Parts: sequence; C-alpha cells; structure tokens
Amino acid sequence: MAEPHWRYRDPLEPALHGEVSPDVLMEHVRAIAAWERESGSAGEARAFDYIEDTLKRFGLAVERREVEALISLPEEGRLTLPGGEVIQGLTHSFSPSAEALEGELVDAGEGTPGDYARVRAEGKVALVSGLATPGKAWAAQQAGTLAQVFVNADHLHNMIVSTVWGTPAPDTAWRLPRTPCLSIRHADAERLRQLLWVRLHQGAVRITLTTRVRTGWIPIPLLVAHLDGHVEDRFVLLSGHVDSWHHGAMDNAAANATMLEVARLLGGRRDRLRRGLRVAFWSGHSHGRYAGSAWYADHAWSELHRRCVLHLNADSTGARGATDYSTLHATEDAQLFAEAVVRDLTGQPARGRRISRAGDQSFWGAGVPSAFMSLSGIPRQDTELSRTMERLLGTSGFPWWWHTREDTVDKIDAGVLTLDTKVYLSAALRAVNAPVLPLDHAWTARALLAVVEELRTASASRFDLAPVATAARGLVERADALATALARLAATTPGAAALERANRALVRLSRILVPLAYTTGDPFRHDLALPQAPLAGLQAVRDLARLEPHADDFKFAAAALTRERNRVVHALDDAAELVDDVLAAKETPA
Repeated sequence: MAEPHWRYRDPLEPALHGEVSPDVLMEHVRAIAAWERESGSAGEARAFDYIEDTLKRFGLAVERREVEALISLPEEGRLTLPGGEVIQGLTHSFSPSAEALEGELVDAGEGTPGDYARVRAEGKVALVSGLATPGKAWAAQQAGTLAQVFVNADHLHNMIVSTVWGTPAPDTAWRLPRTPCLSIRHADAERLRQLLWVRLHQGAVRITLTTRVRTGWIPIPLLVAHLDGHVEDRFVLLSGHVDSWHHGAMDNAAANATMLEVARLLGGRRDRLRRGLRVAFWSGHSHGRYAGSAWYADHAWSELHRRCVLHLNADSTGARGATDYSTLHATEDAQLFAEAVVRDLTGQPARGRRISRAGDQSFWGAGVPSAFMSLSGIPRQDTELSRTMERLLGTSGFPWWWHTREDTVDKIDAGVLTLDTKVYLSAALRAVNAPVLPLDHAWTARALLAVVEELRTASASRFDLAPVATAARGLVERADALATALARLAATTPGAAALERANRALVRLSRILVPLAYTTGDPFRHDLALPQAPLAGLQAVRDLARLEPHADDFKFAAAALTRERNRVVHALDDAAELVDDVLAAKETPA
C-alpha cells in the first residue's frame, strides 16, 4: 500500500540537518536581541538592518519597505490607594491614557458577564483575574466598567488589548479600547482584596489609576526575501515578527535566527528547489495587533491567493527547558504533514490541533493553509500563564518570562533552538520540494462534518442542517478517494501534466475550505482577534434553543442562518465537484 502523499521525505534533509549550526543560530540571537525592538523604534530598525545584511550575504533577493501602521506603545501604569500608597503595574498597547482617574474598586473575579453583574461593576474599576487579553478587556468595557486592573501571577506580562486585527477600518475602529487598563502582581492584588474585605461594611474603596500609552500612526519596516523555484511558480511563506517586548530573545529573536538559518541552507541549494520560498519579517506584531502581516495580506492578496501553498509561522523557538513537542498547531489540511515532520525530527508523537486566532495568521482569507506558531513547549505546568495559554492558544507550554523584561539571551538553549530549526527546515524543504503538495483535505472534510453534527445536536431540531451534513459527507467520501489517488500518484513517476493537475486542485481546495473553516466569510477582511469556532456563521444555531420560535429575534436569526447554510453548502459542493473533476482525469490514478 502506497504511503500517503503528505509523507514525503526530501533526500536533501540529512545533509542539511548536519549543516544546521548552533553557533550561527546563537550568533543571530545575540545580535538581534542586543536591541530593544518596539515597533517602529531605532532598535528594531537596527535589527532589520542586521537581518537584511545577513540575507543579502546569503545571496537572497531582499525587498524592504516601510508601511504606515497604527502602533500603540505603553509607557507607564500605576494605581494609588486611599492612603497614598502607590502600586506600580503595566499598562498595555491600545489602552487609553488616563491621568489620575478615580473610581470605586470592585472585585470582578474572572471577568465573566455574571461577575460584572454580581458586583454592579458599571462605572467602577474592576479587579479581574488573569492576563489582559483582548476578549477580557472588551467584555469589561461592554459591562460599563470605568477601568480594569488585571491580576497576573508573580510576573507582569506585556499585552495588547485591542480586538482589531491589523489596521482598523470604519467598521472596526469603534472597537478600539475606550477604557484604560493595567496589570498588577498577585501579591499586590491580594492587598487590594484585603482592603475591600476590611471596608466591606465601612464604605467603598476608591483608587486612582494612571496610565500613559503613546498611540499613533508611524512607519514600520517590512522585509521579504525571495528564493525562486525551478519547476513551479508557487511558493512557501516562512514568516515571523521582529518587534518585541524589551529585548525579546525567545520572542522573537530566536525564531528570527531559525528563519535566517533556513534561508541560508535552502539558499545554498537553490538549484534543487521545486517551488519558491519567501521569508518574511514583520513589525507591528506586539504593538499593532499583527499590523505588518495584515498589511502584506492586504497588498499581496492576489499573489498569495494564486501562488502561496503553505504558511509556516516561526515564533518563540529555542526556549530553555522547551522539550515538549506533543502539541502543534495547523489548519486541518496541513495537520498530518506537520505531525509527520515533528515526529520524524523529535521522535515525539505530535498531535495537531486547530490553529488558534492568534500570531501572524493573517492569510486565511486568501485561503492559505498554515502550520506552527509556537513549536517546542515547556512540559505542562499548573500555572496561571499555562492555563491562560491553554484557553487562548491550545498550548500550555509558555515559560514564565514570556512578554517580560526577563526574556533575555540566557533563556535560550542552543540545543533546543537547533532542533526547532531542523523542524522548520524540514517542513519548509518538504513543502517546497514534494512533487505532490503535502495537503490532506480529507482531514479538513472530516473536521467540518464533526462540527456540523455537533451543531445539529445543539440546534435542538430548531434549524435544518441536514443539507450541510449531506454536503459534508459527500466531500469526505470524495476527499478520501482523492487521498488514495494522490498516494498512488506520488508512488509513481508521474508526468508534469498530472502533477500540475493534482497540485492545482489541492491549492484550489485550500482556497475554498480554509476560509470556510477559519473566517466569518469575507475573504478580503480580517476577522477580530478573538477566538473563533469553525463554520463561524452557523454557530448561531446554538442560540435558537433559548429563543421563542414565534419571536422576531428567532425569525431574524433563522433568516441569517438560512443564508449562511446556503454559503456553506455552496462551498462544500464546489469542493466536491473539484475533486470529481480531478478523479475523472485519466492522468490521475483512480
């Protein structure tokens, strides 16, 4: 029985793995992490200069430009207690500045709508457990709070609280935060809670909040290096951000080093590359909500849609103690490929998970599959940061120094960084050189069918999702047949026409299914930086069970769901017809 087509191993891998240099990697980390790299800063510009000079030395064609972006740089955050004592904290990107804002303090627990209602938080300063995430900041603002004080553990983590992905548009600018926030340590929060307890029967506790945040339009750098393919004009995109909180050795100088080493090694074998490779370095990740990658998605949309076969995102490689590779993130069509690469290189049985709405994953509207974000992780720990990252990103392997001043070069393990780099190298090389693209849409079809069946149960028979389930089952059957045909094709020496037909179909299937699974429907806009379920437009069936069937809101929801059902069925049918066409072609084994 033929191996799956995504199980390709490239003959260049053993030699290239032997050439991955821990010394070179650490030299890059030290050079880039020598500067503090806020978006648009002089330190970031020096890091980009180093990256540009290095890539040119490798012989890559480099395109560097400046783009204007809305960037938000936190400067100061503190609160003052009734007796005049000051607690120093961190304010966050896109928090409004506030000078001596006074208000009553209430303990809003985890910051759920019920918590805000319980303590009557409207017009008050809410004390909220956990990181200052966009979702929590938005929920607090919607509850009418005057400001928010978020409670971290022993370390303060820099965050960005805007829910707007990339540059705001008229329909999203209104979502920029309007209420100030800052974070404090757990020990300081316990003093506040004790004060609230003491004053329980003596009147309100009033505190004074000061935040200073510099938000405005500034030019930020964007750099893309090119290696051309020799058979196809398609390309793999390897990307990562350069801007950081403070010196950012792990996040993201180490990943920049990984990218430079992949560029060096594949650049030295450029005559052996079937497809091209683009290596993109972004700014605006940490201080502009992915402004750089979103700008590139907007301005290179057509080219990405036509030619990009896979996005590999490099973030936070090489962390000291990061020996756990058991969980990885990828769109479903790339999961089996990514699992195979990680298993081959690390010996660990990696398990792919649906990639989260985070990182520089700005290319789903254009239909580009993606793999990775973070890669190696710290073995699971029961900490606040781990629990939060599990909720947000599906991984708990982030170290305590993430997004802190302590993210310095001593936190990088050259051995871990070398292994991480080999994983990215193999993933890039296999995606560039596999005769048949290593994408499996049967995995996507099964995942979508499982979502549909779950929604049918959740709808309590109040909305008919049978047409969607039928279309999804039909796609599963056809995608399974396609996977079998592609395995046979990859096991032979197919002609150029057969390969082109197969790869064109795989790309077109991604263009249909990635937006269906990962966007709300408009391929040219960026959805919000909030968790998003697959088949997002159909998720509203969950609300029908609590609505009165004869009420207007039920009927309005049913009308919207009918239109969304049509969209989903149309996409699934298009995908099925595309597979039928490929299977009917005589050059593709059936």
